[in-house]
Amino acid sequence: MAKPTDRLRQAREEAGLTMEDVQDRTNIQIRFLQALEKGDFSVLPGKFYTRAFLRNYAEFLDLDPTPMIQQFEESFQSEADSSPITEEKKPSPVLSRKERYAANKAEGKEPSLKVPKWFSFPKKGYTWLLIGLVLLIPAVTLYFVFSDVPPEEKKEESTVRAEQRKPSGEKKDTSQVRLVKPSETYDYGDVFEVSNAKKVEVTVEADKNTWFRYRPGGPTEKIGEEANLAAGEQKTFVHPEWVSLMIGNPEHVKLTVNGHVIDTSEEKSSHAYQLKLKK
Repeated sequence: MAKPTDRLRQAREEAGLTMEDVQDRTNIQIRFLQALEKGDFSVLPGKFYTRAFLRNYAEFLDLDPTPMIQQFEESFQSEADSSPITEEKKPSPVLSRKERYAANKAEGKEPSLKVPKWFSFPKKGYTWLLIGLVLLIPAVTLYFVFSDVPPEEKKEESTVRAEQRKPSGEKKDTSQVRLVKPSETYDYGDVFEVSNAKKVEVTVEADKNTWFRYRPGGPTEKIGEEANLAAGEQKTFVHPEWVSLMIGNPEHVKLTVNGHVIDTSEEKSSHAYQLKLKK
């Protein structure tokens, strides 16, 4: 008997889309997409995310998600009625940051910034006391450090400090890298801005097999290189303005931008990184 979720595979194939295409556009892992097409909801991460993934996938293919969600609700209720009370709950699959964001957005729940319970501002009466302590402690420390030092040692110490201040042949790296636009708000991935530098230098080091796609100059430029990286291999990209990278398995690579390591451990599927020089 045909199920409403059978339309997902039919519509995808009619549109000429592969699983990889849908994963890149919806941020839903391939294993979850396959389960949705089969109507096998047992491998999906809970009721809320299953509903959100169904809605997201169906609307991406211009299908009505209502009968598919109804199919899931009936399956979920049937499974709950037939499960013994003592049965242990299966652990939910781990979702990436992008998948959680996409699911919340599909269900109309935008993420909000929460202030930790332990955090609170000082009461008004203590504000000036805290400011006074902050200013007083360094002054007292300096007094005790230098008050008992003999003049000869002071002179020697000042000489050492003066020598340390002399310019050396090596220039200190003062470059900075910061996230200015996350992938949730930008179609071409996370955007990182590199400042205090003359060029963008990116190194990808793989601890497991992965692939990359490099576009010099930005995400809409022509592909400069596309290849696989074996475990233990690394690749460096240098550009005067912009390095655009798509990485197949970000959680298994070390991504370094102008000497700064970017955390990619939460990305469980292919992800794009835009690394551009601040002008």
